[in-house]
Amino acid sequence: MLKSFFERFSATGYICAHRGARSIAPENTRMALDKGRNCGADLLEIDVQATADGELVLFHDHTLERTTDIATCSKFSARTPWNLAEFTNSELQELDAGSWFLQSDPFGTVASGDVLSADFPVIRRQQIPRLHDVLIDCRENEFPVNLEIKDQTGTAADATIVNQILDLIKATGTEHLVLLSSFNHEYLRQAKQLHSAMAIAALVEEKHPDDLVAYLHDLDVDAYHPDQLITDSVLIKQLADLGIRVNLWTVNDLERAHYFIEAGATFICTDWPQSMSGGGHSP
Repeated sequence: MLKSFFERFSATGYICAHRGARSIAPENTRMALDKGRNCGADLLEIDVQATADGELVLFHDHTLERTTDIATCSKFSARTPWNLAEFTNSELQELDAGSWFLQSDPFGTVASGDVLSADFPVIRRQQIPRLHDVLIDCRENEFPVNLEIKDQTGTAADATIVNQILDLIKATGTEHLVLLSSFNHEYLRQAKQLHSAMAIAALVEEKHPDDLVAYLHDLDVDAYHPDQLITDSVLIKQLADLGIRVNLWTVNDLERAHYFIEAGATFICTDWPQSMSGGGHSP
């Protein structure tokens, strides 16, 4: 019998690869996800939103210019500010979603040699992945993923994205491998109403909701995902004592990671899974 999502995370101190191993490969690409799996991470974190023709794809920003070459594509020059929701999937597949990483070197890993020159051609071939293909990979590798639903407010997908994602999870047989999270907590309510067994987590930044425990119980979440900057060990222990799992983002400092793990965090989300992995889990 297949385990539910959190049955495989019964301890503390697991490592989640944020947008894949994004410090050594372009974020939210198949390469970054492969690197995350292979470097010892326990699960992946990805961002999902919908294209103009309803395809679910992995992408973090609402506009395309930071992590693709769209600004240099004359074909799309008149379509600024290049909102992803206004492009079809076939149009997105024309874009280079990897070379920016070598050019901007966001984590200094190209200059330091942590990104091998042998990987450069693969990086330049990266495209924006479809969620369908990534879930198939997760199923084939029996590898869990935290799927963040990006806020689609103001787009046609706002009313449909939760249903689409749940349908795709069911079609790919990955219910036991997926944790849904979002800053849009109405999406989480919809997901629980449509699929009561689906694992969900509330993402929060800047400040905690008022009357936090009651709020989380009302949402019926399986976990709480606050920004590490607003979270301390007291809160983690308090929530853990009440049976509420806490997972932190984005933790790139090893000392901070140990602090949260010792407090009882189930997992930490990091851009450096290759450095954080291998420490084992606390019982």
